[in-house]
Amino acid sequence: MSRRVAAWPPLVLAVAVVALLVGVLVATVPSAQAADSDDRVPRAKCGPGARPEPGVQGQIPRAQRISGDSTKGYWCNLKLVGQYQGTGGGIVSPIYGHCAYLGTANTGILSGNPGVQVVDASNPAKPRRSAVLGSTAFSISTWESLKVHEGRKLLVGAGVQSLPGIGVGALDVYDVGRDCAKPTLLNGTGIGQLTQPIFNVAHEGGFSPDGKTYWATSAYTGQITAIDLTDPTRPRTVYTGTAGLTNHGFSFSADGRTMYGVTAVPAGLQILDVSDIQTRKAVPQIRQVASLPWNDGLFSQMTVPFTSKGRKYLWTVDEAGNGGIRLVDVQDLAKPRIVRHVRLEIGLASSAARRSQDVGGDGLFGYESHYCTIDRPKDPTALACGYVQSGIRVFDIRRPTAPKEIAYFNPAAQKGKTLLQLPNSFHAIATYLPPVISTLSLESLADSVLRPDLTADWCMSPPKFVGRNELWVSCSDAGFLALRFTNNAFPLR
Repeated sequence: MSRRVAAWPPLVLAVAVVALLVGVLVATVPSAQAADSDDRVPRAKCGPGARPEPGVQGQIPRAQRISGDSTKGYWCNLKLVGQYQGTGGGIVSPIYGHCAYLGTANTGILSGNPGVQVVDASNPAKPRRSAVLGSTAFSISTWESLKVHEGRKLLVGAGVQSLPGIGVGALDVYDVGRDCAKPTLLNGTGIGQLTQPIFNVAHEGGFSPDGKTYWATSAYTGQITAIDLTDPTRPRTVYTGTAGLTNHGFSFSADGRTMYGVTAVPAGLQILDVSDIQTRKAVPQIRQVASLPWNDGLFSQMTVPFTSKGRKYLWTVDEAGNGGIRLVDVQDLAKPRIVRHVRLEIGLASSAARRSQDVGGDGLFGYESHYCTIDRPKDPTALACGYVQSGIRVFDIRRPTAPKEIAYFNPAAQKGKTLLQLPNSFHAIATYLPPVISTLSLESLADSVLRPDLTADWCMSPPKFVGRNELWVSCSDAGFLALRFTNNAFPLR
């Protein structure tokens, strides 16, 4: 079955430059190839009502993409309760209370009403848009910077440009405590939805545990910026500097004094002492405690700290090179060590040919992990991850060194739709780019440039465990999804 050759839409050249930068970075690091070993995680055992994926674990084969079978979606021990698609789900879309906030991804400016879409899911079966937050940063692009601090009830996002992923000095702060469905802008100028300029260099963002500091990092410049939010109506920059060549996502120790950061190139973990900023020293400095690079993955994305039986661990996630997820023991901060890899079958070396055949025409990302979350920080039982074209994957981690899959949900592909229908889906524009972050071949390159198509969604945002047995998440094309566990897959006892 042939596919129509599409014209290049607006902003493709801008994003193509980003892809070129990524390609240059890929060329500077060793070739990453996941070995067939004990890394693979046992498949989920699907109960009644499932529509199992047709290939190896995590795969949507080319045949199912061409035939249109992938437009029906695939699921196992998770079912769809309700959906709000809107103009697409962006990249990172946080959830607070009964609301979701669909982050913006550059292309959203093409829509008639750009900004963060607020989804009211007080009735999960019928989620609806309740507002569009069109303030400065939210209209530009929040990329991976849009985060909620539940304790302080704040929603914050930085302005992130496509070229080259550097913040433009925009930062928007909203109160979501009074009514999460209709957030209140706190740092406005009084002129429309313009916000006060605040220096930051952003690609990724997040809060300190106490919510008094918002941090922004750049995957391209190595910049780290700390912004004081003690008074959220008047954010102020208290630190800016660099920590290595590149920085990406991060998390913190409970006291906010240690940052568990990751680096994009080379991939790996870097543990930083940020106590000077946490305690607001007059001339703060950041100090490296330890670093742990690796070459069997690319572009490390983020970390998730937790304790299991009193021992300190991190889940670290790579967004490229099929590096997958790593379990890192950080009981001794100065000597972090990898104790387990987690990879789907489609991410193994033996699946390289499958990956190359499948993902051509579907853009920059293939079957990579991206953002993960856990059900609780102490003795967690489940890890849920956005796995781009492999959908949402959920793992039993009661024994973190022996994880096993318990459920997955891969949304119905939006084959045939374009950037015009989904202007807030980064996937919709990135289909025109070769899968340089995944597996590149002449065939996949030709598919991307000549025959782009949305034959599998991109699930990149962190899922959230909600209530007793629900999982809420957003995917780039499908928008907001309220999912429910079936067959007693969760909660785990």
